[in-house]
Amino acid sequence: MRKFLIALAGAAFAATGANAADIAARPITKAPIATPVPNWTGWYGGINLGGGWTNTDVGYSANDPLTAIIFNTALPLPANGDHVNASGALGGVQLGYNYQFQRNWLVGLETDFQFSGIRGSSTTAYGGGQLFTSVSQDIEYFGTVRARLGYLPTDQLLVYATGGFAYAQLNNAASMFVVGNGNLNGNIPVGGVIYSANCGNGFPSTCYASSSNRLSPGWTVGGGLEYAFAQNWSLKGEYLFARFQDTLTPTAVSIFPGAIPSTYNAKVTTDLNIVRLGLNYKFGGY
Repeated sequence: MRKFLIALAGAAFAATGANAADIAARPITKAPIATPVPNWTGWYGGINLGGGWTNTDVGYSANDPLTAIIFNTALPLPANGDHVNASGALGGVQLGYNYQFQRNWLVGLETDFQFSGIRGSSTTAYGGGQLFTSVSQDIEYFGTVRARLGYLPTDQLLVYATGGFAYAQLNNAASMFVVGNGNLNGNIPVGGVIYSANCGNGFPSTCYASSSNRLSPGWTVGGGLEYAFAQNWSLKGEYLFARFQDTLTPTAVSIFPGAIPSTYNAKVTTDLNIVRLGLNYKFGGY
């Protein structure tokens, strides 16, 4: 009996050792390391460079009896006006904040400031080619404050729509003048007041003139794509449309003694189109 128990214990020990050896020989598989998901929440800032072009319409309207006669005889109301196409380069900076509230959605706020080289002018002939209206425009700078709503089709690619407030430093000028032997000499008395404008035939060739240099408010909408290509960096392409309005009051340059200068209105509506590329740095990384 004793020999039988000793033999049984030896067999059990041998089997346990073999199983332990088998366990020790099995390779240990490590769990895969999860790739961190980019997080767009946070502040960012950057630079941009691009170009812009405008479609600017100028509509004219009379302010007194003299200009009412001028517009109704020489200029084809109500379709009178000038059209200015201006273009130029632009560049600036932007600063914003994003809040990613779901895996695929975010909202944000962005402001930007742009220096601009957008400028242009237009001249239109009336009255057989001797009476002209002229308009020029120069956009020195502009900026926006916009909300953004973005969708993330992938963790690194953002597609967004944007819109909000815009402002621009618009330098506008409008005038009316004669050439050759043309002239515009008028004195219209109404209620004891004489409205006067005299140009050509010994008077200055410029009949009416006005300019403005002011910060004009407006609005903007647009959209773009932004791609996070590194831990702190993203690249974006963007299109914006903005509209601004301004009204000038060209005034007679030369008048007869005892009269007051005749005037008219020039309403300037500027549609600005912007295409630009931007580079952003996200503080804290994606």
